[in-house]
Amino acid sequence: MNQLARNAHTQHTPPAQESIAACKSLFNGAATRCQLKKMFNELPEKSRGLVLIAGGLPARDYNREFESFDDLELQKIRTGMQYLKNLTVTFDSKVGDVRRLKHYQFSNTH
Repeated sequence: MNQLARNAHTQHTPPAQESIAACKSLFNGAATRCQLKKMFNELPEKSRGLVLIAGGLPARDYNREFESFDDLELQKIRTGMQYLKNLTVTFDSKVGDVRRLKHYQFSNTH
């Protein structure tokens, strides 16, 4: 038996139920929700506060985990994310990439 055939035999095949559950999660939103939860929980405090304020929630909730919010609060978080996205897209379309703006373009003293 050659090396390629041996490697194919040694790979672990997950159980059928596990594979089916993983496939279903791609279509029912569970995979995306898991990514959202992970990203939200890993956001810096300041960024979480911005999302919360933009969605109409109090900034003091910045230290809460994603799973601790109820459905209404999660909808507000979604609204806040959409608001911030629209804001950045508007700036990009009007003045270009905001990362390239210089101090003198904001200042009255120049």
